[in-house]
Amino acid sequence: MKTCGHYQAEFAVRPIWHKQFGVIWLDISAQKIITYHPTTEEEHVYDAMGPIEAIVSTEDGQFIGVYKDGLYKISFKMGTKKPFAFPPGLSALHYLNDAKCGPDGYIWVGSSDGFFKKFRETAPTSMSDYPFHNSKLFRISPNGEVQALLENIALSNGLAWKKETNTFYHIDSAKQSIFQYKFTEEAILEFQRIVYTSEMLEGFPGGMTIDAQDNLWIALFKGGLIAQKSNKPTRIICLNPTTMQILEEIHLPVSHVTSCVIGGEGLNKLYITTAKEPLSQGREAKEPLAGYLLEIPISSVGMEQFVVPLC
Repeated sequence: MKTCGHYQAEFAVRPIWHKQFGVIWLDISAQKIITYHPTTEEEHVYDAMGPIEAIVSTEDGQFIGVYKDGLYKISFKMGTKKPFAFPPGLSALHYLNDAKCGPDGYIWVGSSDGFFKKFRETAPTSMSDYPFHNSKLFRISPNGEVQALLENIALSNGLAWKKETNTFYHIDSAKQSIFQYKFTEEAILEFQRIVYTSEMLEGFPGGMTIDAQDNLWIALFKGGLIAQKSNKPTRIICLNPTTMQILEEIHLPVSHVTSCVIGGEGLNKLYITTAKEPLSQGREAKEPLAGYLLEIPISSVGMEQFVVPLC
């Protein structure tokens, strides 16, 4: 395990692999976009120009930034941001969250209930089932048309596809579960089954990626109060969603792991984002790797990420 670069994030999320820039990842607390190329070890930090939540590549080498209030075409190097698409019903307590380009060339983006964090970080409710289901999963075309694919979600998070069988995996973090759907020719998601549910003290499934063998790599995030109560190690699991067996576990010397992506020249390195923000000052000194981008060699091989064919 090694740290990548020098930037230490307050709350890092949603890394992507990009041939030109290497790993692109976000510090959503500081509203920064960070790039790190493992070959040159070159690192750059850019202003995200607002409350960014995810970033998606386009086939012309540009990017779409997913912000809390909508999607924008951005150039983080030039510092430009242009409106692109705005799913309906967003607000200060209902905003966009994780997003990726799917194999169909559309952007799939979920929303989050802003009350969830307070619910989990309040002692009387920290171990309770979350009672609200106000979030959605949207599918946005390359020309900005918005379709709601799923409703009644509590916290839409990790996304992954098995292209050959039109299988879609989706995390509802507040339900602690990874759901499997079939994506039909009519652009409808048909629920098939739950492939994994975590225990509360393990942390909830957060960011997720898929390898070329169709195994899911999932970060199990423990919020502040859960981390204090839990004796279970912070970890990333590799799950075979067909057999629903955990094939591998990566234990991490930090309390809070948020997401991961497979990258590197051979697509055989796992890049992991972590968070420092929920730590007390006393814990920060004991977790020097918290907030860094981490790199771990793996035996699996990743896949090229889908990119948006912009009109």
